[in-house]
Amino acid sequence: MTVRVLVPVDDSVAAHRTLQYIVKLKEQMSMSVTLLIVVPLSQLEYHGFQQAQLEAITAQRIDHCEKVVERHRQELEKSGIETEIKVERGNPADMICQVAAKEGVDFVFISPNGSGKLSNLMFGSVANKVVQECHVPVLLIR
Repeated sequence: MTVRVLVPVDDSVAAHRTLQYIVKLKEQMSMSVTLLIVVPLSQLEYHGFQQAQLEAITAQRIDHCEKVVERHRQELEKSGIETEIKVERGNPADMICQVAAKEGVDFVFISPNGSGKLSNLMFGSVANKVVQECHVPVLLIR
């Protein structure tokens, strides 16, 4: 049986750590991986940019995210792990939970960045929300 895993990624050390864990885990179970990168656009709305500026910044962010997730895909596929990629826009925690539900994955593997407010020190704000709201098992990787 092949286990379907959703892995939210970005360009952080934490995301790389998750990918390394998956490569090690592949010896113990068959899995297919969906790499998800979320472009958080709401941060830009409050800075007074004109529409043309917003569109240019958004296009640059999406392009950067596509390159990051493609680099991660290549890393996993070199290790023989079947991988697909998704690039979404919106709130990262919300999108992770939505994609997990829509794709019918068995697990979400996430590695918290560990930065943020005192209330989120234990897991990180995105990982904390995913653990609380996702309807599939979530594995936190440190």
